[in-house]
Amino acid sequence: MRGIGKSFGTTSVLESIDLTVPAGSKTVIVGSSGSGKTTLLRLLSGFDLPNAGTIRIGSQIVAGPGVAVPAHRRGIGHVAQDGALFPHLTVGQNVAFGLDRHERGDRTAVVAGLLELVSLDPSLASRRPDELSGGQQQRVALARALARKPAVMLLDEPFSALDTGLRAATRELVAAALSSAGITTLLVTHDREEALTFGDQVAVLRDGRLAQVGTP
Repeated sequence: MRGIGKSFGTTSVLESIDLTVPAGSKTVIVGSSGSGKTTLLRLLSGFDLPNAGTIRIGSQIVAGPGVAVPAHRRGIGHVAQDGALFPHLTVGQNVAFGLDRHERGDRTAVVAGLLELVSLDPSLASRRPDELSGGQQQRVALARALARKPAVMLLDEPFSALDTGLRAATRELVAAALSSAGITTLLVTHDREEALTFGDQVAVLRDGRLAQVGTP
């Protein structure tokens, strides 16, 4: 991201954001409510466009002057705070939903591999989401996002709804899975401890500006 700016009417939300996320690493953006974290994720995802600056994924510019690559063509995975699993589908069906059509012929084996990647037993594939713990549900959501083989994974405060003990354990498992898959990851959170334990790089967002960027 270079020189990213975003405003809504006369209200400036993001100003002069410069940030590089090294390939295969985990970067955490930490900031309080209203700091601009959600807006930044929307710009990266392609759900909104910046008023200034450019966003590049790998060698491709996906947003900038005269450029607006749609969300479904950016190669980005996303895990929301609540996981957003389909309650009427089994765990296996939720994960398989993320697969390309040409992969669905052997989806049982692929789903099993993805569940193992996020440290879940493949036998859970037949269960419904409401039969899992909150931490397990978040890992299923991650497996579904990984099924699309994204170039970048965006995590929108995915651990904040979990209780303290489960949050730490789930965070460690998710971090290990992403590192194992070699996925470039960007996590946003308001929790400083989470930022320091999860990220290879931490960026502090304050009032729409990056106040500090460095290693934990």
